[in-house]
Amino acid sequence: MTDKGSTGVLHLTEEEKRTLQAEGYPIPTRLPLTKTEEKSLKKIRRKIKNKISAQESRRKKKEYMDALERKVEILKSENCDYKKRISNLEDTNYSLVSQLNKLQAIIARHTAQLSNNQNNLRVGVAK
Repeated sequence: MTDKGSTGVLHLTEEEKRTLQAEGYPIPTRLPLTKTEEKSLKKIRRKIKNKISAQESRRKKKEYMDALERKVEILKSENCDYKKRISNLEDTNYSLVSQLNKLQAIIARHTAQLSNNQNNLRVGVAK
């Protein structure tokens, strides 16, 4: 930016020159600027600032989306691992329940046999 009322050479960035030309404005080279030149240069500088701001917003959004996509992949992987773990635990649980049922059946048979043996002993003693 330049001071109002100063005289001399006006230094514009390449982006300012390109944008002025693209918008159809003449490229001022000397100071002081006319009101029209000041207005057009201010407009161009605002456009450039907005363009840079928009680029930065798009870059930040892309970074955010990339981070979300990485997080989704991590969570998918964790979910798959948990599903495998659940499946293994369900298999183990099924096996343990089966073993428990077998053991309970064995205990029930032995308890019935012990009861029969005790009854036979009582009958034998009572004779």
